[in-house]
Amino acid sequence: MRPVPLPVSAVVVNLDGGSLLDAALDALAGDEPAEILVVDNGSAPSETARLSARPGIRLIPLGENRGFAAPSNLGVRESAAPYVALVNNDCVVEKGYLAACAAALDADPALAAVQGVVLDGAGTRVDGWGLGWNGRAEAIQLGRGEEPPPPGRPPFPVPGVSATAALYRRDAFLAAGGFAESFFAWYEDADLALRLTRGGARFASVPSARARHEGTATGRRDPAARWRRLFTNRIRTLRRNVVPSAVPALRSLRPGAGVSLGSAAADLGWPGALGAALAASSAARRFSAEDLAVLAALPPLPELPS
Repeated sequence: MRPVPLPVSAVVVNLDGGSLLDAALDALAGDEPAEILVVDNGSAPSETARLSARPGIRLIPLGENRGFAAPSNLGVRESAAPYVALVNNDCVVEKGYLAACAAALDADPALAAVQGVVLDGAGTRVDGWGLGWNGRAEAIQLGRGEEPPPPGRPPFPVPGVSATAALYRRDAFLAAGGFAESFFAWYEDADLALRLTRGGARFASVPSARARHEGTATGRRDPAARWRRLFTNRIRTLRRNVVPSAVPALRSLRPGAGVSLGSAAADLGWPGALGAALAASSAARRFSAEDLAVLAALPPLPELPS
């Protein structure tokens, strides 16, 4: 007798993922979701041909790189199951990941989304067990670099979930408007978590669910663009969701305000890091009207969740 598929649609956004994508899809297939959708951002013809021939997936080819937010939204809209797993194309879920996360959602109707404990590529240290905020008002992966919690620990609350490997209630995701497509990529999951929180939703981490993440394989292709979007989308996320007086960085449109530029400088050098922050300043201003409309849609948060 064939096992009953989980009430989960798995969505993977891809751009030339190659062997990393194959490993991600093999792992998802082994967890037996109701369906697997691959939204492809214009991969090479050889990759799309290979995906077209792969059994057990539904390929949605976009023909161009539309980032992460818009393809994710499309995948969720095209999905059919009540729960939707968004899984990066360089993330490998362990057997039982989807089932454990779905069980957590079943057990607590107030949860809008959950995630498991995502480990680094070696599977020894934590990459992240949820999204949080540091003292500089930067979204961070909680637990990064730490030893993983015991798998027998019950689910515990977190301020948000990372779309590295998150399970959302489909209806909650869509009712909130999904990811902000103008973000293109980065901070879209942090922004959605804050918007859902403003509506009364909660989130949890599920220690019995484990995955391994190679880590921003796509972002390494263009680090300058990655840092520009990180700086831009950080300030936009804060501006859209939090009372301005609660976050000093909101008193300036300079995306570097309150932010350590050291990580960017490690990738780009100091001139490149400063240039990315300055370029992001004008980019953030272009979306002021959109962001102020989002801020007005629900009562803003008096402070960042912890």
